Amino acid sequence: MENDPSIIGSNSPENGTGFSRRELLKGLTSAMVATTLLGFPFLSLAEKETATQEPVIFGQFYLVSQAITEHKNISEGSSAQIFNAFYRSQPDFPAQVSKLHALVKPGQAAKDLQEVAKQNGLGELVTSIVTAWYTGTVGHGTDSILISYKDALMYRPVSDGLIVPTYCGNGPLYFTAAPPAAAMPESMNADRFTNPSETNVVSKA
Repeated sequence: MENDPSIIGSNSPENGTGFSRRELLKGLTSAMVATTLLGFPFLSLAEKETATQEPVIFGQFYLVSQAITEHKNISEGSSAQIFNAFYRSQPDFPAQVSKLHALVKPGQAAKDLQEVAKQNGLGELVTSIVTAWYTGTVGHGTDSILISYKDALMYRPVSDGLIVPTYCGNGPLYFTAAPPAAAMPESMNADRFTNPSETNVVSKA
């Protein structure tokens, strides 16, 4: 008896489109990822392409990142940047992410996931992912890649009271924003700059 192929596992173009179910599913997922990343214009072409070419692995990485940092509102844009840096520097990264993703359970605490990951030989991967999110860098020493500075998670706990350390007085890239509106003092009101002759002409009229 022939095995019943799953929607993901089948490679035979039996759906009338000329593409296999796997290709269709990957195409749809890639389109969804590409649409999501449209909201992040700062991403490079390479960063977008890596995420859209490996949409399933990228999705797994995003979910793993949420679980291991215990932050549900992490940026998809930053995730694409970190994913690209790991993907291009570690050939076995996709396979490791899939293994780690398989260990994630609903409601699982980050420390529990970290412990299970260590037992399965994925402890270093967890550490590198957490480090990337909290420091905004991937790698070490001269080979490290800066992903983000002001959006690094290590600054979130004090974000309500402290700005990200920088030479700019009000935070990174503060000088690129429009200057705040300044109230004009009474001594600089419009009447002061009115031409007296114009006033007299109006009065005589």
